Amino acid sequence: MSKLKRELSFLDLVSIGISQIIGAGIFVVSGIAAGIAGPSVILSFWLAGFIVLLTALSTAELSSMITETGSSYAYTKKAFGKFFGFLVGWMRYLDNVVSISAVSLGFSAYLLSFFSFLPQTSLVILSITLIIALTIPNMIGTKITSRISSILVLIKLSALSFLIFVGMFYLLKNFDKNKFVPFFPNGFSSTLTASSLVFFAFLGFQTIAMASEEAKNPKRDIPAAIIFSFVICSLIYIGVAIVSVGSVDWRILGSVSHPLSYVAQKITNNEYASSFVTFGALVATASVALTSIYSSARTLFALSRDNLLPKTFAKVNEKFGTPITSVILSSLLSSLLVLSGSLNFVVSIVNFGSLFNFIFTNLSLIELKKKIKKRLAFELPFHPLIPISGVISCFILMLFLERGAKIAGIAWLLLGVLIYLIREKRIK
Repeated sequence: MSKLKRELSFLDLVSIGISQIIGAGIFVVSGIAAGIAGPSVILSFWLAGFIVLLTALSTAELSSMITETGSSYAYTKKAFGKFFGFLVGWMRYLDNVVSISAVSLGFSAYLLSFFSFLPQTSLVILSITLIIALTIPNMIGTKITSRISSILVLIKLSALSFLIFVGMFYLLKNFDKNKFVPFFPNGFSSTLTASSLVFFAFLGFQTIAMASEEAKNPKRDIPAAIIFSFVICSLIYIGVAIVSVGSVDWRILGSVSHPLSYVAQKITNNEYASSFVTFGALVATASVALTSIYSSARTLFALSRDNLLPKTFAKVNEKFGTPITSVILSSLLSSLLVLSGSLNFVVSIVNFGSLFNFIFTNLSLIELKKKIKKRLAFELPFHPLIPISGVISCFILMLFLERGAKIAGIAWLLLGVLIYLIREKRIK
């Protein structure tokens, strides 16, 4: 059986997690969400964060139980068998590939705001160029990807911390309650719609679980890294949301493609400050694209190793210890999706697939707790309250997604069913 190298420490895993979570979601999608919900986008972040936290906790316990790569796919396969496992892995792969496209488009939007002389028509070309550039370290090795990710994490955390720190001082001196009133200008349903969109900003913690076969001490480090990464990112998101809404009219936030650099310009009246946040956005989106390529290749690797897709995608390069064929295919597919040019649409597709996978992750924990009676390194209290709450909340949030994204997600799911049935027939 093909195996991956165990070389990732706790800090490497945290770096991968934060790198994957903080990206286009906060730097780009937060502005779109503010335009939908108004000041209540702050509540949208709280709701989305709470819903994701439920599944993050379930994933943390599952990762101390199952240490093979595949994340939600591996859990569902153990709990409900090969068919449902494949569907979850299939949807997980869609998430990863579309996420690469989404964050690449976000990267290009900020790059165009930074270099105003570039034509807007170059959005797609710049996005594809980024994907190609980040494919190379993913082919060369996991440790290199992790090291690059660590550097990028420090830069983007510095930019967001700067924005929050300066923004809070600005609000203390220039607080205007009219910026927050009415809190629900478009109704509470719009707040939930915005939650279904900013949900994207919290995704990425499952990439840590995806690295189980490459972690030095997975049963101890994977759960801790998931929770640690999630808490840090959640605190930053809430701070950014408060500063953004408190300093800039929510209607303006919804109309600009680079909301956080706009906020930085507003509260500092300094081009260098705005440029620093823009640079942080470029780094953030690039780092998510980097780790999304990593995650998508591991999903394809896991499905292929289990003979659910052609075996060629499970081949590990002897020199680099990476599934190079899977890396290349993921990058090619994401480059094709970039051609749509619509960030809102691709983000909604990612959210549909993620909510589908989250539902099965929580159900898997409930099922596997019945089968596995031994003590685990990490266990949740009040079982099965947390996973049941996770299932219900994910299903409700799925209802508020964009209609076109739900159609696209269901179509991909049906294609997966067809591929599974054809492959099973050939094997028999």
